[in-house]
Amino acid sequence: MQVKSFLDNNDVEYKKLNLDVICPIWSKRLEQSKLLFPVCLRRLRWYLELKSTSKCVVGEAYGFSSSYVSKCKLCCRIGWKFMFYFMICSYSKLEETKNVFVKHWGEKHRDYH
Repeated sequence: MQVKSFLDNNDVEYKKLNLDVICPIWSKRLEQSKLLFPVCLRRLRWYLELKSTSKCVVGEAYGFSSSYVSKCKLCCRIGWKFMFYFMICSYSKLEETKNVFVKHWGEKHRDYH
């Protein structure tokens, strides 16, 4: 009975995990980007930040650090996917990438901070 209670609490915590919690700045930006013109200065600035391993979505999750590049290959791939799908304005693929990242973060890096 006690084990089930622990698992239930853990499941509730896992469900609360989302991009807003992991990367609040980029979560907001990715939502706002849907309203931007495909070619505008803000989109270009954000794209250049997505190219920077310490400033991108995954870098924010790691405390604006690029340490993940050598520590987690999947995080590195996910970072590049965010950049690519942002560049081509593929919001459905960005949403998929968000979900993959949140799931991966919850399973592998939840206690990072």
